Amino acid sequence: MPDPRTTRIDIGPFHLEPVPDSARWRAGARDEGAPVEGGWSDWVALAHRVLRADELWRGLEARGDAWDEGFAAATDTTAVNPYR
Repeated sequence: MPDPRTTRIDIGPFHLEPVPDSARWRAGARDEGAPVEGGWSDWVALAHRVLRADELWRGLEARGDAWDEGFAAATDTTAVNPYR
């Protein structure tokens, strides 16, 4: 069985592959510019930042949705506002 630490990772147009004879990994896109290299810890830190940004965005979206529902209920005289 091949070593999974040497297997290329493909995620849609993005890929991450090990650099031969190095502890670094190369990230690239199918059609975009030159690939970028970094250590595994660099890619883990990037993934953590992406997940954190996604968490913040989802929180903002949830607050916006709650405001929209409350505003819609407040302007409709027959609706019951669940936030009051």
